[in-house]
Amino acid sequence: RAIVDDRNEKIGRKITDMVESHIADSDFNVTRLQESLEIGSKLLYRKVKQMTGKTPVEFIRHIRLQRASVLLREGRFSVSEVMYMVGFSNSSYFSKCFQKAYGITPAEYARQ
Repeated sequence: RAIVDDRNEKIGRKITDMVESHIADSDFNVTRLQESLEIGSKLLYRKVKQMTGKTPVEFIRHIRLQRASVLLREGRFSVSEVMYMVGFSNSSYFSKCFQKAYGITPAEYARQ
């Protein structure tokens, strides 16, 4: 059991690191993630779902939005700069996703 947990921990870390290292790349998606990790889509889906309760798409978006919240809190960048820094290329989609995750718009979040 401990070996399985350790292996899952390593895979989880690898998945998260891969997403974080490509965070500004708006073309980075589940297909690119699975190619980078050299694992099949079913295995990736199963691992991510098992470890996070999210689909790979939701997980990538979650990591991007988490980073956006940190950057907005720092207050050094505009909302649109943050949007590009975390790999979103559509401001209304970014705003919609952010609002769904945090209950307020990115601009409101930055002002707090």
